[in-house]
Amino acid sequence: MKEKYSKMQLEDKALKSAAMYFGQELLPYLHVEGKILRMLPTEQIHLEAVKATEDILFEMEDGMLVHFEFESVEINKDDLYRFRMYDAYTAMVYKRPVATYVICSGNIGRIHSELKDGLNPYRIIPLCMRQGDADDQLKELKDKVKKGSKLTKKELVPLLLTPLMSGKSTIKDRILTATGILNSRQSRLAKEEKQKMESVLYAFACKFLKNNDLEEIKEILSMTVLGEMIWNDGAEKGREEGREEGKSISLIDLVCRKLQKGKTPAQIAQDLDEELPVVERICNAAGKYAPDYDSNEIYSFLKSREV
Repeated sequence: MKEKYSKMQLEDKALKSAAMYFGQELLPYLHVEGKILRMLPTEQIHLEAVKATEDILFEMEDGMLVHFEFESVEINKDDLYRFRMYDAYTAMVYKRPVATYVICSGNIGRIHSELKDGLNPYRIIPLCMRQGDADDQLKELKDKVKKGSKLTKKELVPLLLTPLMSGKSTIKDRILTATGILNSRQSRLAKEEKQKMESVLYAFACKFLKNNDLEEIKEILSMTVLGEMIWNDGAEKGREEGREEGKSISLIDLVCRKLQKGKTPAQIAQDLDEELPVVERICNAAGKYAPDYDSNEIYSFLKSREV
């Protein structure tokens, strides 16, 4: 059970934590204007059951949706078509304008930022990290650790961008070094802040590393405060979420059976002793899947609309 959770739930938990910390701390550092109102779901499911998963999606205070992608290879026309598809569908779902920023890592090739196709050109805003040198950034902080100097939150935040910068060191080595600095005695961070910063580093590891390199990062982080937090609540949360999902799908199944018999939402609510708004929400979603009424698909559709 623990092994299954580590592979399926750990990345999702870390990415969500990373996204929130990224928004709260790093948007000003990247000179991205605007105040975040909340984080939105990043999995947009088409009626054709084609899943489009963005890296990060924020709703800003002014109503704009800000979409972030991380790229470590050349950004080409195919990427722009993909980003445009994400934005078009996201804008249709939320009825909001979307701006896309692409965070480019140090070893990226050519950057295509505009797609001229038809009457409406499409443009992304690339944020290129290669101007920064990860090795210099890490050396400066390691020197401070050796001297016993206290490291403030402001000094440690740029650590999160070192996997995206240029430099001779590998991304794996940068993440390991950054983790060591975060967990040094000189780090002046609260436990929660340290968890959030480690989750950002883990998210980048999941994004850019594979096989043995990723497994090594997982092993190291499992011994940090991030690993402690995840393993302590992971199993119980997984069981709780499983129970809630099962109850929801069972209710959807009962509602759909009543719909097949021609009953109205009000009649169904009375028969099942459920609140009418809950039944109406299920009935509205179920209409998209008539006449077969796949309960699992309806549940997934309803979850995708939750914020």
